[in-house]
Amino acid sequence: MDSYYCIVGTDAEPVAELCVLDARDDLTARARALEVAETVVGWARVSVHAGERVVSLIERAVAPSSLPLAA
Repeated sequence: MDSYYCIVGTDAEPVAELCVLDARDDLTARARALEVAETVVGWARVSVHAGERVVSLIERAVAPSSLPLAA
Protein backbone atom coordinates (compact mmCIF):
# COMPACT_ATOMS: atom_id res chain seq x y z
CA MET A 1 0.00 0.00 0.00
CA ASP A 2 1.29 3.44 -0.94
CA SER A 3 1.65 6.21 1.61
CA TYR A 4 -0.24 9.46 1.28
CA TYR A 5 1.76 12.67 1.20
CA CYS A 6 1.22 16.29 0.27
CA ILE A 7 3.25 19.08 -1.25
CA VAL A 8 2.36 22.59 -0.14
CA GLY A 9 3.48 25.46 -2.35
CA THR A 10 3.51 29.22 -2.03
CA ASP A 11 3.86 31.81 -4.76
CA ALA A 12 7.54 32.14 -3.86
CA GLU A 13 8.33 28.44 -3.25
CA PRO A 14 6.77 25.60 -5.27
CA VAL A 15 7.69 23.15 -2.48
CA ALA A 16 7.40 25.04 0.79
CA GLU A 17 6.39 21.92 2.75
CA LEU A 18 6.45 18.19 2.04
CA CYS A 19 4.61 16.01 4.52
CA VAL A 20 3.64 12.33 4.87
CA LEU A 21 -0.02 12.09 5.89
CA ASP A 22 -1.66 9.77 8.40
CA ALA A 23 -4.60 8.70 6.24
CA ARG A 24 -6.29 5.51 5.05
CA ASP A 25 -8.36 6.95 2.20
CA ASP A 26 -8.40 9.82 -0.28
CA LEU A 27 -10.94 11.92 1.62
CA THR A 28 -9.00 11.76 4.88
CA ALA A 29 -5.74 12.49 3.06
CA ARG A 30 -7.27 15.61 1.51
CA ALA A 31 -8.50 16.84 4.91
CA ARG A 32 -5.10 16.20 6.54
CA ALA A 33 -3.34 17.99 3.67
CA LEU A 34 -5.46 21.09 4.24
CA GLU A 35 -4.53 20.98 7.94
CA VAL A 36 -0.85 20.91 6.95
CA ALA A 37 -1.36 23.75 4.46
CA GLU A 38 -2.82 25.97 7.17
CA THR A 39 0.54 25.79 8.99
CA VAL A 40 2.37 27.26 5.97
CA VAL A 41 2.18 31.05 5.78
CA GLY A 42 0.97 32.21 2.37
CA TRP A 43 0.16 28.76 1.00
CA ALA A 44 -1.26 28.90 -2.51
CA ARG A 45 -1.62 25.27 -3.60
CA VAL A 46 -1.55 21.75 -2.20
CA SER A 47 -1.14 18.54 -4.14
CA VAL A 48 -2.11 15.30 -2.43
CA HIS A 49 -0.57 12.02 -3.61
CA ALA A 50 -0.85 8.31 -2.91
CA GLY A 51 2.48 7.04 -4.14
CA GLU A 52 2.70 8.13 -7.80
CA ARG A 53 -1.06 8.78 -8.09
CA VAL A 54 -2.30 12.36 -7.77
CA VAL A 55 -5.31 12.32 -5.44
CA SER A 56 -6.18 15.99 -5.39
CA LEU A 57 -4.95 19.44 -6.39
CA ILE A 58 -6.21 22.23 -4.16
CA GLU A 59 -5.69 25.90 -4.98
CA ARG A 60 -6.37 28.56 -2.39
CA ALA A 61 -9.04 31.05 -3.37
CA VAL A 62 -7.67 34.50 -2.69
CA ALA A 63 -9.80 37.62 -2.80
CA PRO A 64 -8.38 40.54 -4.77
CA SER A 65 -6.27 42.82 -2.59
CA SER A 66 -7.68 46.05 -4.01
CA LEU A 67 -11.19 47.41 -4.15
CA PRO A 68 -12.79 48.07 -7.55
CA LEU A 69 -12.73 51.64 -8.79
CA ALA A 70 -16.00 53.60 -8.75
CA ALA A 71 -17.52 54.37 -12.13
